[in-house]
Amino acid sequence: MKIKFCGIRRMEDVAFCNTLKPDYMGMILSEGFRRTVPLETARKLSESRKPGIAAVGVFVNASPVQIAEVLRQVPLDVIQLHGSETAEIVSGVRWRTGLPVWKAVRVKDAAEIRRAEQLGADALILEGYVPGQAGGTGVTVNWQLIAEAAPAQPFFLAGGLTPENVVQAAETVHTTGVDFSSGIETGGIKDYEKMEQIIRLIRGGNHG
Repeated sequence: MKIKFCGIRRMEDVAFCNTLKPDYMGMILSEGFRRTVPLETARKLSESRKPGIAAVGVFVNASPVQIAEVLRQVPLDVIQLHGSETAEIVSGVRWRTGLPVWKAVRVKDAAEIRRAEQLGADALILEGYVPGQAGGTGVTVNWQLIAEAAPAQPFFLAGGLTPENVVQAAETVHTTGVDFSSGIETGGIKDYEKMEQIIRLIRGGNHG
């Protein structure tokens, strides 16, 4: 099962990732969010990661042209779309960047998942729904709803995942991967001990 640590903002966060070696580290690159990272900082963070850790750039309702321009400044391996992007935007981003495109979905019901599967993304990020918010709320998604919907494409489970509930969540939904942000923070800052606990629970202590 793949592991993604999202909301990476500080060099210390990257140092944690370099020690623990999650599969992915995510950075918020659209403006106006609590965990938004300036592009110059994002470039330094991305360039500081060890090989084998893929950098995910998270964008909210950015155009393919805007995302491609960011990519000229920040090394990225995956583009994650976190707004109300259409299938046309998904294909446009893939065409302009040449990178895999993931689409986040705030799951209200199974129909939301079915609609997302038609967007042509390489993978989905399924998270809890909070009216008026694009994500990163720490609200737990309905695991049973996802299990019953049985998404047909690879997906990451996100939203409210913590060291205390991730094993149960993963067993319930049979996910491709798990995505953490607020659940690996203490006081809004990434917490190494929580991150290490996640790695130990999922990989049995093997950081490699």
